[in-house]
Amino acid sequence: MVRFTLRQCAYFRAVACEGGIAQAARAMNISQPSVAQALAKLEDVTGLRLFERHHARGATLTAEGRAFLAHVEALELQAEQVAREAAALAAEVSGEIRLGCFHTLAAFYMAGLVRSHLDAYPGVRIRAQELGLAPLADALREGSLDAGLTYDLGGDLRGLDLTELAAIRPSVVVAADHPVARLPSVSLNDLGREPYVMFDGPGSRGYFEALLAEHAIDPPVAYVSTSLEAVRSAVGNGFGFTLLVMHPDSNLSYDRKPLAVVPIRDAVRPLRIVLATRGGAAQSALARRFAIHARQHFESRHG
Repeated sequence: MVRFTLRQCAYFRAVACEGGIAQAARAMNISQPSVAQALAKLEDVTGLRLFERHHARGATLTAEGRAFLAHVEALELQAEQVAREAAALAAEVSGEIRLGCFHTLAAFYMAGLVRSHLDAYPGVRIRAQELGLAPLADALREGSLDAGLTYDLGGDLRGLDLTELAAIRPSVVVAADHPVARLPSVSLNDLGREPYVMFDGPGSRGYFEALLAEHAIDPPVAYVSTSLEAVRSAVGNGFGFTLLVMHPDSNLSYDRKPLAVVPIRDAVRPLRIVLATRGGAAQSALARRFAIHARQHFESRHG
């Protein structure tokens, strides 16, 4: 365990540079006894004789003192670097953010959000991972994540701070040759007897089932998948229509079937995308600033 201090080392270096205790005290604007006591303590804890004291000519370094001075100078440089890094952390320009993202949202948002934050704050590393709704909320509460990009339903987010990033209306997706594809918009009531392709993703299924129930329609389910692209492929292959909040801009499914995205004319409840964080003192300054950046990033995308 180190028993000497940086202050004692600074006093020692001053005496070495100035050639005496009195000279060092004047240069540092402190009392001579303070310098003398610091030197005595430093020699005591290191077991080194650092100076030859000369009554009339001040003090000169011993061989041990000269070797120790080199170590002290290196130590002071390292201490200055540590101080700069600590100041950077305090100024929130470096550090690490552990980000979780609900896997359905990851392909649409995570890389772009991480990239934009890295461009703005290159000293901050983001360690990102994709999770399901429930594991993401649990990881936030237990402290293994600092922030989570997720929907505001389908997982237990009680006790977490939520920053709304976007509220996105669902759309109807049909094959390009479906009669609805030519319309500027469609009412859900017009689709009540159409076969339905169900996206059975966590959170999504409950949201869409509630949406259909609110409009008193119960279409026959023709195809079910937990994969967004498999749902789009089923629609492109004529199994029926689907409802999606998140969908690629491409009008082709993975198997190159043409699709059409049609706005819903009815008043429908949007699905909220939020950034969830631990609240209060448990939330780091980096996480608070990341939440602000995330909101600005989503505003630039969704207006």
